[in-house]
Amino acid sequence: MPCEIVGLHFYADSSELRPVDTVFDTQFAVDYAIAHEEAGFDRVLIGQTATWPDGFAIASHIAAVTSKLKFMVAHRPGFIAPTMAARMFATLDQLSGGRAGVHIITGANDKELECDGDFTSKEERYHRSREYIDVLRTIWESHSPADFKGDWYRFNQAFSKIKPVQAVLPVFWGGASDLAVKLGAECADVYAIGPGTLEQTRALIKKFKTRAAEFGRNPGISMSVRIIVGDTTEEAWKKAENVLERVTQIQRDGTKIGRDKGKDDLAASHLMAMASQGECLDTCLWTGVAKATEGRLQAMALVGTAEEVSDALLEYYRAGVDRFLINGFDTIQDVRLFGRDLIPMIKQKVSAEDAR
Repeated sequence: MPCEIVGLHFYADSSELRPVDTVFDTQFAVDYAIAHEEAGFDRVLIGQTATWPDGFAIASHIAAVTSKLKFMVAHRPGFIAPTMAARMFATLDQLSGGRAGVHIITGANDKELECDGDFTSKEERYHRSREYIDVLRTIWESHSPADFKGDWYRFNQAFSKIKPVQAVLPVFWGGASDLAVKLGAECADVYAIGPGTLEQTRALIKKFKTRAAEFGRNPGISMSVRIIVGDTTEEAWKKAENVLERVTQIQRDGTKIGRDKGKDDLAASHLMAMASQGECLDTCLWTGVAKATEGRLQAMALVGTAEEVSDALLEYYRAGVDRFLINGFDTIQDVRLFGRDLIPMIKQKVSAEDAR
């Protein structure tokens, strides 16, 4: 099966190792997208929070300076009518030549959602997101005006003259709660998960795929994980030590790291539970930064040479992951480094595994 390599697009050259207050750097946004395409990434996720720049505008801008790179725009239901969002995504897909995708973000942290005036509960938001996707697909697929009546949305004669190049855009969905798994199994094209041990990842994929099979569906699986690579194993682990020292120093200096508004307590507790098992899990899954920040940074990292890290990712591929969202701690430098050896190795090993 195909394996997609996904990057995480930033709007300024800032990271945990070098936090800066730059609100937006237009040139960096362009350079970063081009670097991802040149490095062999298939897609980038353009994230969203209650304080970040608009992802639609960023996607439209960087689509004009790339030719193959696809986009996964994080989108929060509840602020834009789904009929309008359907037209916006269809327009982006046309402008980019069929490279758009949507990552539905239900929102894990109530306090952050309240910044934009959303006072619904997390459970309510999941049900709203599920219905939102139905409206999106209705608008993308219908050839004539359609009516829609649900628990959250009601439309009469809704229609979009512009349709996506892809007919229906791929819908990404995340969340580890029972409700998130159940609703995602019903509607997602790709289910996004965070880093975990191989055993944990197999169990979560099995849980999700079993639920999806009840609806006659078989969505893809995307796993996000940080990467630290070196020319030797020793060099890679030295880099990891330097990352930990820098993050620790930044915390000691009082510089804010982590989410803009609070943190996802469920994700943080999951990371801390993993960190309690040891500093290095499986062959090279490092828990150091997550432990040091008490889960504020979802920064479990695979550490090693490109050979070692690609071998580790291949095991996740065998477990059912067919998309890897990878990023490092040094923005554009890491993107270029991954493109030199790691990404070609991943794709080569996945191709050989499929042939075998």
